[in-house]
Amino acid sequence: METIETLIPDNEGNHLVVVLSFYEENDKTDTFNIPTEFAGLNIADISIEKLNLCAPLHLHAFFEMCRWLWSQFLLYPNTVFSFICSTDPLDTRHAHLASERYRWNLFEYFYQRNRPKLEEACVRSKDIVVGPEGFQTFARVFYRDVHAPVINLVIEHLTHKYS
Repeated sequence: METIETLIPDNEGNHLVVVLSFYEENDKTDTFNIPTEFAGLNIADISIEKLNLCAPLHLHAFFEMCRWLWSQFLLYPNTVFSFICSTDPLDTRHAHLASERYRWNLFEYFYQRNRPKLEEACVRSKDIVVGPEGFQTFARVFYRDVHAPVINLVIEHLTHKYS
């Protein structure tokens, strides 16, 4: 699996590690059942991790992450990107929120800030729920209009990825 990774500093000693993991060619046909007329389509998962788990992360890193992801959307116009929130425990000041909900709310905030730019570039998104009952988390798929005929195949796979 080909990956692209970047380390984004928050200018206060912590970093975000953002990785794009591209699925192999055989995954597109065998796992996703993508028709041959969409053979040029790429599918990539977005992974976001905080480097120093015990230290707070300044918002600067999140803004830079959005800028970097935007540049990847432009560099790879024939790619469907997916982001799935981790269910790993997370210490926050918002103890009433499940870890995955807190991550989703944060991701949603940055998505909404960049939504006009994405829409202008014809980048669409769909929200999905991933995982089996009782262990579900939130996800989003980003795609362009030309990918709309097969986006349901990608969503179907991601929906059941952790079942």
